[in-house]
Amino acid sequence: MLSSFYVQNFRSILELKLDFTYGEGKAPNGYRNLEIPPFIQASPEKRLVPVTAFFGANASGKSNIIKAFGALWQLLCQENPLASIFEPNLLNPKFSECTLVVEIVLEQELYEYRIVFNGTEILSESLLKNGKPLYRIAQMNAEFFFEIISTTYSSNKLLDILEVECSDGARHQTKPFLRRIALGYSGLNEDLRDVFSFFQTRWQIYLNQNAIILPLAVDLLASTISGEKTAALNLITDFVRQLDIDIWGMEMSQQELSANAALPVGFARIDPQTGMKHALQISTTHKDVDGNLKTLDFVKHQSSGTQRLAGLVGYVLFVLRTSGVFFVDELECSLHPLLMREIVMLFKKRRTNPKGAQLIFTTHNTDVLDDSILRLSEIALVRKTVANGTLVRRLVDSTDNDQDIRNVTNFRKQYLAGFYSGIPHPAL
Repeated sequence: MLSSFYVQNFRSILELKLDFTYGEGKAPNGYRNLEIPPFIQASPEKRLVPVTAFFGANASGKSNIIKAFGALWQLLCQENPLASIFEPNLLNPKFSECTLVVEIVLEQELYEYRIVFNGTEILSESLLKNGKPLYRIAQMNAEFFFEIISTTYSSNKLLDILEVECSDGARHQTKPFLRRIALGYSGLNEDLRDVFSFFQTRWQIYLNQNAIILPLAVDLLASTISGEKTAALNLITDFVRQLDIDIWGMEMSQQELSANAALPVGFARIDPQTGMKHALQISTTHKDVDGNLKTLDFVKHQSSGTQRLAGLVGYVLFVLRTSGVFFVDELECSLHPLLMREIVMLFKKRRTNPKGAQLIFTTHNTDVLDDSILRLSEIALVRKTVANGTLVRRLVDSTDNDQDIRNVTNFRKQYLAGFYSGIPHPAL
């Protein structure tokens, strides 16, 4: 579960700390029996919010917040060169490197992972558990603490792994130590393995310029049910139908293509190990005017909104099942406001989110500000200045001497009136 995220010098962000804790003081009376609890009790000390919605004007940096989470995921879970991930603030040269610091709670233990990098090397990296360091690395000078040291893996052995597998041979660290240990030496320390696994599997990110591909969502959800892709697709179909989408069934098949064949329009897959290409065919069944089932092509005949929703549902179901975190840029895109509301409420209700999954999203849709759907701790307003870059303020952290902000307030009306800032001021 995500507790906080600090970002320095990334795109429009100069320096920013995002807080995902419950900040409203005393819990409401009888909160343990509420259908919609006010927070997730991640540990005795940590109460976290299940949902955070970022609102703000265009070009305020909302998407860059989601991309910052993506940058951390790329650093840890992919082999992308640092130069492709390092994107400093081009309007303010205050910092020469990018810093990302994340706090997460796993099995009631608090971990802090920190990494500082530029376009050529990782300048420092560290992992703390409940405030105590497991390791610290600064420009290839490393400290490894007794929790991760064993008879087989002494401090010198760990230093060898760092120098041989994480550097360019000229004492420049180019790969995260956490990734190399977790992938190559998974039996060394369960803390390192579990933290990496959280980022690798339970940290799911969707940027709006990339269409959600239903087959990827099916694969992801199938991993929670013994790899049964048909069962995963059926779960998605049932859920989509409950959202009042007229689909009675979905089927997916694939056809192997020759090595020189062009990838077809629609869905396709390339096996990363064999390089084999497969065309994916997805069909849906509907009832016609006489009540007979008819088969339609998912790509040709379904709307872009339905295609996006089906993939989105697969990711949501996966995250709810694994106590993960789902980051979505522009959640409302191609979705009816009522469907967006239902997706948000999946993370709010105790019945549908028993494992404490979290939804972090940006949006321009102010409908979710009505009817007390979101609490003070779950609404974050984004704005940007040249001097300070992207800035974020949660409503729970706002103070106003003239008006008492409470959870019963109609946030939408006040937000659109400019009461909290974070809205555009066009001069057309």
